Amino acid sequence: MTPHVSETAMVVRTSAPAKAQLAGKTETLTVQQVDWFSLVVIAPAVLILLGFLLLFFYGVYQSLTDLRLGRPIVRFIGLANYAALVNSADFWNNVRVTVTYALSAVLLQALLGLAIAKLFASGVSLARWLRPIILLPLVLPPMSVALMWTTMMNPQSGILNYLLSLAGLGPFAWISDPATALISVILIDVWTYTPFFALIIFAGLQGITDDIREAARINGAKGWATFWRIELPLVAPYILIAAVFRLIESFNQFDIIFGTTQGGPGNSTSALSVQGYITAFQNMTFGRGAALMVVNWLIVLIGAFLTVKAWQAVRRRVN
Repeated sequence: MTPHVSETAMVVRTSAPAKAQLAGKTETLTVQQVDWFSLVVIAPAVLILLGFLLLFFYGVYQSLTDLRLGRPIVRFIGLANYAALVNSADFWNNVRVTVTYALSAVLLQALLGLAIAKLFASGVSLARWLRPIILLPLVLPPMSVALMWTTMMNPQSGILNYLLSLAGLGPFAWISDPATALISVILIDVWTYTPFFALIIFAGLQGITDDIREAARINGAKGWATFWRIELPLVAPYILIAAVFRLIESFNQFDIIFGTTQGGPGNSTSALSVQGYITAFQNMTFGRGAALMVVNWLIVLIGAFLTVKAWQAVRRRVN
């Protein structure tokens, strides 16, 4: 028994320095594995992100003050700007216009984008001609699109009313009438960004193999049933991920609305982004304008959160 115990003790005594030496090597190896080049490369992106976060929180702070051009003393007033907005009828009209604009535009873009993507996937000769043309609205600057459509929608000299006259239809007011101005700017947004949906949905349709469609045909599914039960559920995650990006941009839309109507006529197209700009940089009440933009950010956050949740649910169902 004694020799066996001493042998065990010797193993323990000799293994302790070995463990210490191994720990030292591991620590040295860990230090050597730090990729300083990668840290230097990503450092500018991290600094830019921190800069955006600082600007955002500074904007939130401004919304809690009475900051105004020409006022030497800026006071912290808490939620007074938000209370004034809630009690204003114009604010609720801004919210209504923003939500109506974003939801209507994204819904129409999704439906038209799905139809165009299905046309592209069909392989007909018309689709081959339309594929390069469909990208043109996406490469145009939004302000240029707004100015172009403003000229086309002119009630007296616009080409759209001229084309309507050829069909025997009377002149349409377009962006000049409060009753039709919001619909008109929504149509401009749909024309501009429907190709974005079409390209993403077309990519999703390309991922559906012929084996899946053939299996559906063998089980008795016809053309419409194949689309409704096979293709649409499989491309639904693509539609929703495109809707996330477009909802974020539509809730923040400024160029198209300001370039065509500047929030008018009256306040019929006065979205939160446009009203925030007018309040801050034309009325020079920066605190109230910052409060409008913070509310706009909250609406964007809620809309994106709900859409992402829907995307996750559809993704799980498809899987």
